[in-house]
Amino acid sequence: MLSSERKLSLIAALVAQSLLVVAPGCTGFFVNQPNSIAVTTAGGASTFSVPPSVQMKATATYTSSTKDVTKSATWGSSSACVTVSSTGLVVGAGAASNVTVTATLGGVSGSISGGSTGGTGSQTLTIGPANTTTFTHGTSQQFTATLNNVDVTGSATWTSSDTSVVTFSTTTIGFATFGAAAGTATISASVLSGSTCASGSESITVQ
Repeated sequence: MLSSERKLSLIAALVAQSLLVVAPGCTGFFVNQPNSIAVTTAGGASTFSVPPSVQMKATATYTSSTKDVTKSATWGSSSACVTVSSTGLVVGAGAASNVTVTATLGGVSGSISGGSTGGTGSQTLTIGPANTTTFTHGTSQQFTATLNNVDVTGSATWTSSDTSVVTFSTTTIGFATFGAAAGTATISASVLSGSTCASGSESITVQ
């Protein structure tokens, strides 16, 4: 015969399991995890350009409903030259292209692409190695970023326009791996210092 303590433990376990099963919009281990998230400008556009600043909107789709999650999502930008606030307001700090702004909620993300034509100040980064823009697929390369003869590689944000051609390490800043397929891509680096942004990019070929 089960003890009273054992019975209570089993009941608690069953109740917890049933809550996970019936919780509306529950997916995986996150309660109320959306199935997908769509990111647009507040006006409904699927791309953005700044300045001026642009307010983003994140809409989560659940099994039987949709919800505006702009204020509850976590926001991020792929470029230091384009900042995004905790409420989805995007501001251009300097010139940058191929920028991705992402909203994440419950482990699910959605994004929107765009660019910035400038901000309060812009400078140009020099990307190295110099005079080397062709690489062999399946190899890797450490890229560098220089601003006014100062190495800023470690503080730069690095992005690739085509991650099937080249991807950047999440642990070693500026370290790139070239994919198995040949192709071309634009790699970009950006650094934000106060209200001034420095950025640079170059087109590479993988063969």
